[in-house]
Amino acid sequence: MKSLKTAGYFLFFLFIAQVVTAQVLDEETGFIYVKAEYLFETGRYDEAIAQYNTVISKDPKYKDALVHRGMSKYAMAAYKGAKMDAIQYIDLKGINGSSAALLGRSFAAMNDKNAAINSLTAAIALEDKNAQYYEWRADIYENNDMLLKACQDYEMAMNLGSQAAAIKAKNLCGISKTKTKPNQVPDTDVTSGGSNPPQGNTSPASQPSNPNELGEDEVLSSGTKEEETPPAGSASGQVVAKDSTIIDDSEPVVDENLPKNDDTVNSFVIDEDLSIDVYGQELGKRKINEIPSILILADENGKVTVNICVNKAGEVTKAEFNGALSTIAKKSLVSLALRKAKEFEFARGNYDLQCGMMVFHIRRS
Repeated sequence: MKSLKTAGYFLFFLFIAQVVTAQVLDEETGFIYVKAEYLFETGRYDEAIAQYNTVISKDPKYKDALVHRGMSKYAMAAYKGAKMDAIQYIDLKGINGSSAALLGRSFAAMNDKNAAINSLTAAIALEDKNAQYYEWRADIYENNDMLLKACQDYEMAMNLGSQAAAIKAKNLCGISKTKTKPNQVPDTDVTSGGSNPPQGNTSPASQPSNPNELGEDEVLSSGTKEEETPPAGSASGQVVAKDSTIIDDSEPVVDENLPKNDDTVNSFVIDEDLSIDVYGQELGKRKINEIPSILILADENGKVTVNICVNKAGEVTKAEFNGALSTIAKKSLVSLALRKAKEFEFARGNYDLQCGMMVFHIRRS
């Protein structure tokens, strides 16, 4: 009996030890994951990948480690690895918007247009309020001269709040947002039940005695007598005229807050190994207040192109490697270009957002 109790105590303590060990390991994994997320959010993708590797080796299902590692790989132009991470995530945890979008962007970077569009369409079906998904699909459409579909997606992204898409919609498609004036009271009586009779002469003499005859101020519209009640929806920024023609009284949003497709280039030399071009959406005309210290040691000649967006305050809010316009995709140089691009400080501008290119022209040391 005593031996049974001893065995029971042993099993109990073994269970407790396993629980405590699991908790410690989970806390350790959580700490590493937080560190990886910080590196990912600050654009230090190569370091983030190393931390995600550790998390995934412990638990491949841990939160969004696989998708975020894939996004980091995508940022570093490791498109095949990004695709494999998206597929592994879907296999282990099921498809969601972010994994489908990562898969789509990876296919696009590898020039598989149809697979890219299908994957991004799936991402949109899962998260139809995500403006970025529409933007990414629109970019594929635009690059493949499918401009009607591109414009539809840019307009959708614009309506979901994307300033970058609004610029594209305006400059590529001629589409602008509209704003509606406060409701205006139409000239005709819009009340029901006759509780507020129309103003003016309402004497019987002024009204037609026969409902099939026209009164003095009535006109025919499409061969029928004018309706006294305005069409549904007429109170939403529209004025109903007496001939039932709906006049759109909404105003286009002022376009002064949208930059033009001006590709003036601002070129400047950092040192004998590096020069930089900035252009796109009038960015080449914008003064740069702060150029970060950049030291590049390379054994090859070429260029690393980074897509950037700059806000009104002059901060670079987006930096993304553009493989199609680059001749160098070396991991260390791409990582350095992405990090340094975000350290530039532009002068305060006139627009909420300007997106263009920053090209690092690298010469062999």
